[in-house]
Amino acid sequence: VSLICLNLPSDIRYKPENMFLYGIIPGPLEPPLDCMNHYLRFLIDDLLECWSPGVQFSRTHQYFYGRVALCALICLVCDLVGARKTMGFGGIGHNQMCALCHCKRGLSGPKITNMHSWQRRTNEDYRASAQRYLDAEDDKERETIFKETGIRWSELLRLPYFDPSRFVVIDAMHNLFLGLIKEHF
Repeated sequence: VSLICLNLPSDIRYKPENMFLYGIIPGPLEPPLDCMNHYLRFLIDDLLECWSPGVQFSRTHQYFYGRVALCALICLVCDLVGARKTMGFGGIGHNQMCALCHCKRGLSGPKITNMHSWQRRTNEDYRASAQRYLDAEDDKERETIFKETGIRWSELLRLPYFDPSRFVVIDAMHNLFLGLIKEHF
């Protein structure tokens, strides 16, 4: 998990000295689906503080009397599997296989080919389904809600500005250049 400051010029923002390595998830196996929240919890705590009230710098080169800096997580860039685990989406084998719309596995006929009939998921949809999952009394109820909606709780939803319907980006390197997209479909 690494963070990049998008305020830096593009020619230096991806240099190792300008990237923040938040953590490395230990191997050799991938963590279970519900473990990502544990890794993200402390990062989200810090991002919430950096968003409101922000970080006060007592003095900078340009601002003699100091400056408040705000920080926000603008997008989540992962491969398809990583994005689904981190954001709490159902996997590609789930009945609600699409993270962008309410399209269901097993649709056939004109509904599957007519993209205009697909109902897009919204930030409110995600948050309501994730909150239901979080508020569930037990694991059995959580599993029922997940089967119905294809959404689990994600720590990223604690960020008031984060919109999973717009802020999750599938990493082109893993999916196109390395040819992994063919494994997902």
